[in-house]
Amino acid sequence: MKRFCQTLLLLSGLFLTSVCPAQVRFDAGFESGAFGSACLLDSVSVVVAPGDTVPHLSFLIEGKYDPENPIDTTLEPSANWYYFRMTGVKGKQIYLTQKDNGVARTSYSYDGKVWGHLPLAESQRRRLDKRFTHDTVYIALYIPYTYSYLQERIKTWTARPDVTLDTIGFSHEGRPLQLMHITDPSVSAGEKARLWIHARQHPSESPSSYLVDGLVDYLTADTPEARSLRRQFDTYVLPFANPDGVANGLSRCNAIGVNQEINFGHCDDSTVVEVRAIKRKLEELTRERPFDFVINSHSQLSESATFWMHKGSTTIPSFFRKLWAYTGLVSSLNPCLRPLDMNFSDMAPRYVEGWIWDRFGENTIALTIETTYNCYSFDRDGLWADNDNIRAFGERTLQAIAEYLGRSVPGRYLVETPARMKAGWEPYRGDDRSFLGTEAWTATRDGARVTYQYDNLPAGRYALYRFVAGDCIEPEGYDLRDRETGEWIDPGVHGWVYEGTVVQEHDGRFRYTRKAAKGELADALLLIRCDTAGKQ
Repeated sequence: MKRFCQTLLLLSGLFLTSVCPAQVRFDAGFESGAFGSACLLDSVSVVVAPGDTVPHLSFLIEGKYDPENPIDTTLEPSANWYYFRMTGVKGKQIYLTQKDNGVARTSYSYDGKVWGHLPLAESQRRRLDKRFTHDTVYIALYIPYTYSYLQERIKTWTARPDVTLDTIGFSHEGRPLQLMHITDPSVSAGEKARLWIHARQHPSESPSSYLVDGLVDYLTADTPEARSLRRQFDTYVLPFANPDGVANGLSRCNAIGVNQEINFGHCDDSTVVEVRAIKRKLEELTRERPFDFVINSHSQLSESATFWMHKGSTTIPSFFRKLWAYTGLVSSLNPCLRPLDMNFSDMAPRYVEGWIWDRFGENTIALTIETTYNCYSFDRDGLWADNDNIRAFGERTLQAIAEYLGRSVPGRYLVETPARMKAGWEPYRGDDRSFLGTEAWTATRDGARVTYQYDNLPAGRYALYRFVAGDCIEPEGYDLRDRETGEWIDPGVHGWVYEGTVVQEHDGRFRYTRKAAKGELADALLLIRCDTAGKQ
């Protein structure tokens, strides 16, 4: 076969000779590094033009496997995470087959600091094909977010107002579990919504850290929006739930091989120290009042972002409707997510969401969010994950919590549905369509009018959005495909739809009247202040 390939290349005007691969070396001797082995498959030199001879080297790369799980013994160890360095590659065409991983457009850096993503033509799933311009290159599943980098970020965040840092326990290897508390202490805690956010139960999922990073940066900024959010929210953020796994370059487990994500339902003697510390802190903080939201930040190999929603059949229909409403809000004004991208599972106590459900039921919205390493919404011609859009995704996640809870901030104003409706409306009693708040109204005829009012709206030009309810579909499987036909089932919008722009001439009362079609739900409005150029 090799001789046949050489003949084809010679007929194409190329010339092949053998090349020694000894100059190419692989290692992972740095923080979060992970590398199993490299096996040389083939090596040739190709004369592509006079004076231009390019060595071509092909390697089979295997990942570093996690330790065996001593608690959930049926789980196979993972080798998902890779982060390694190659030296001696300048001017060479390098082919890598990465058998343990399915990420396209892999991350690379020539100095370990400035990172980029290879184009799809050079980095398909499990394949890399690249002629490098530097002698040393770092390759990673996604841009690393290391324990050391987190310490830099924590130093920045805790220097800002309204941020305190606590150590709630220590990992198996003695690293602190660092919990940030972000809130304006001058406002009574009883007036605030309560949020808990954590990331990196699975250490390989570095995009999840960039999402939390964007959320925390937005919340701690010196802006009118952030200051208002800190007055209204009591927010706890645990950036690394598994610091040992991150530091040691593991994939889905902690230092002793346990997958922390599914360790919450075990008895104490089968629960790792990290999860025991998290549960202990959650119990302490919810002794008198539950959290309003618990967000568990992860990343997935699928070519979409998603939320894992818990079916009404294993919770209750009203809770399932709330999940649809919130995830629809996150999808709104967000190029990274659609309602169609959602995934579904049964509520189970081994996860933190199930542990929360068993204690607080529908009083707490507890969800896993998954960003992707790849493209969004299965669109390879569209937007791909990068640090900028993942951080913006984090901001949108927090904005949507505020919108779900009916909280306004400067420049973003929630206008609630009137408490009393005029003729042409009746209360909506079902849970098969999403809506905000505890009750909704449905139009009984075409042309039914609803008048919205907001007191003390600052003068200015605003983009006006209306919340549109979608169908609260509970699929048979884990996604929205029909089990028999394989066709996708579109659940509708579940979020904000642009209505137009409005101008508030003077500070004071805002009024807006609209007509509805028969069967339409009346729900909240969102006003977003436009800049001087007329853009949001």
